[in-house]
Amino acid sequence: MLTDSDVAKARSFFASIAEEATFPVAASFSGVARSAGRGPMPFIVGINAVSPDSEKLGFYEPMGGAIAFLANTGGVISITRGPMANLAGLGRDGMIAAGPISLGRILSGAPGYSVSGGEAMLGKDGGWILADGNQTLFSDPGRSFLAKAEYRFVGVKTTVEYPDRSSAPPQVISVAVRGMSVLLRKDQ
Repeated sequence: MLTDSDVAKARSFFASIAEEATFPVAASFSGVARSAGRGPMPFIVGINAVSPDSEKLGFYEPMGGAIAFLANTGGVISITRGPMANLAGLGRDGMIAAGPISLGRILSGAPGYSVSGGEAMLGKDGGWILADGNQTLFSDPGRSFLAKAEYRFVGVKTTVEYPDRSSAPPQVISVAVRGMSVLLRKDQ
């Protein structure tokens, strides 16, 4: 059980990580997606985020064909199929009411939503856990970085992990959603 002082430290820790994410964010990642019934699919993703409510991501197959585009306007994430969408099994365009989430912050290793409170706990490994509405955040055991985050919106749980993280921003990101796992490595 955490003392009141430790609860305040945990909240402050996660809030400061969210605030430290700087914009604009422009980066590219190489990745592999795996899902049930499909073989591994390599892809490239690029992000251009001017601010947390003006973000664009493009997903491309290795030869440059567009698979999908995501646009985040600070409350709704729009998904638009690219010409190669069938490679990923992407059936149709769509929209997700995700609230004020920032994909740029997530890819920078920070909480996707701003942190203003929440229930703080101590993890089995000694790291802090903060359950804050649409997200549950996990620090590393040394309480230096965000190690994992779970996001919930529209009945969908998405888990983001930063394996073997030793720097900010993270170099490797693992995402799991609806039976699909994605491993991203930041391009240098």
